Amino acid sequence: MSKNAIESRQGRCVEGLYEDENGDYRFDGQMDAETFDIVCARLGRNNAPALLSDLYYSGSLDLLAHPSVVAVAWSISEHPESSLERDVWDELFRAAGYTDDGRPAAPPTEPVTVYRGCTPDGWEGMSWTSDLAMARRFAHGQLRGRAAGHVYALDAKPDRVLAYIHEIGRRESEYVIDTSCVLQEAVRLVDD
Repeated sequence: MSKNAIESRQGRCVEGLYEDENGDYRFDGQMDAETFDIVCARLGRNNAPALLSDLYYSGSLDLLAHPSVVAVAWSISEHPESSLERDVWDELFRAAGYTDDGRPAAPPTEPVTVYRGCTPDGWEGMSWTSDLAMARRFAHGQLRGRAAGHVYALDAKPDRVLAYIHEIGRRESEYVIDTSCVLQEAVRLVDD
């Protein structure tokens, strides 16, 4: 197996981290959350999802021992759902267990009402918020040059709520929701 040491602008990224012959990230041994955060900062935030996935599937990152890394990779990436398939994100979040700002927490026991500001074809996304005003900002194109859309609401079943991210993320009161089994009829349009 070919080992290509990973370099960053600061020099060698982290001892033991390399890319294999397929361009996948690998690490000699087990990576902890602190090292993961350092590597993400050095490689660039949009490489965090690939790093997370590659290290988890190669057995070098124990998500039960370091559950915060999933929320970190999700929240620092500009477009996390474009970086990894939804079923991969679902598996990663479920492997880490429910977290609140990256810390293990008891999952909800009742449905959680969440909102999503998006165009009509975007309601199936995983990123939702409990903050209606934030959803309206996304819906009306007030964030990052997004196209105008609508606000949708969903009463997410507890087993579909994967994580809550606020303080360690973008302060958007974000819930990560597994929408793979959500029927369109369960999503309702909120009056703007």
